[in-house]
Amino acid sequence: MRESPEIAAEFSFEKEKAIAKSFSQRFQWEMILIGLGQAVIWLSLWPLVLNGIIDLWVGFLIASLCACFAYLPSHEAQHGNYSRGNSKLRWLDGFVGHITLITLIYPYHLLRVTHMKHHAYTNDPEKDPDYLNAHTSSVLKVIKNVLDGSTLDFGKYLEVFSADKAFVHSFEKAIPIALLYRFILLVLVIIFPLETLLLWWLPAKIGSVYTTVFFSYFPHLGTSTGRYQNTRFWTHWMPRYLNHSMQLHFIHHLHPSIGHYDEPKAIEALKPFLIARKVPGANKIPYRVTLNPLIKI
Repeated sequence: MRESPEIAAEFSFEKEKAIAKSFSQRFQWEMILIGLGQAVIWLSLWPLVLNGIIDLWVGFLIASLCACFAYLPSHEAQHGNYSRGNSKLRWLDGFVGHITLITLIYPYHLLRVTHMKHHAYTNDPEKDPDYLNAHTSSVLKVIKNVLDGSTLDFGKYLEVFSADKAFVHSFEKAIPIALLYRFILLVLVIIFPLETLLLWWLPAKIGSVYTTVFFSYFPHLGTSTGRYQNTRFWTHWMPRYLNHSMQLHFIHHLHPSIGHYDEPKAIEALKPFLIARKVPGANKIPYRVTLNPLIKI
């Protein structure tokens, strides 16, 4: 990339990239454990509830928590951060990506291909699939949009990227999975209507709201376009482990290969670069990212 004459040589993109690469090597066992773990727990709720071992309302609470943990492990798979370019481990990306999204009732192929376009065209009102979620007027509006489905206009982006054969192919691969989910839901609604509502459909909605608010809305609120301007550092009343540390999401947009649990140390090392590049909010990043340093008081 072409350097701005305002950027000192010590903060060159080459040096930034080298530091980022040093945090992009570790195998992300935590994400695999969370992704597959929540899916196993969610599946186990069905026999436990149906056999009266736990109450339905308890199952609902646990299922909702599982749904809130379902997206991030798939998100790492979407970027190939389990296989790390190793063709023999590529199956692991797909396996984790598919399994963890069952709780949210979304096909992995669909979310992966639209998320890649989000990275390529962040904050572009025509080409960014997350644009409406990130640039709406309030959290309440985001919640309403997610619940009524008004921001999930996948058909629009199929048209926008109709010339992109890889995009269209991934979209088409997602259709049978989406139809399978609908068929399973229909069968379960007929047999176990209340259990299906409280163990799957409603938790999936709650998980989708959680994901959209913290992955799409807050990280991009008030930002513009450009590599160093399209995502921000922010603070929040909620401890960062309860919102998946999305205050740090800007580093993912800059260097997607950095594993989620390695982002805090990467940000500590890269803070001078982020300030020099005028990343929104960079001057407020703590020099040491500990358990809860990102709370807005």
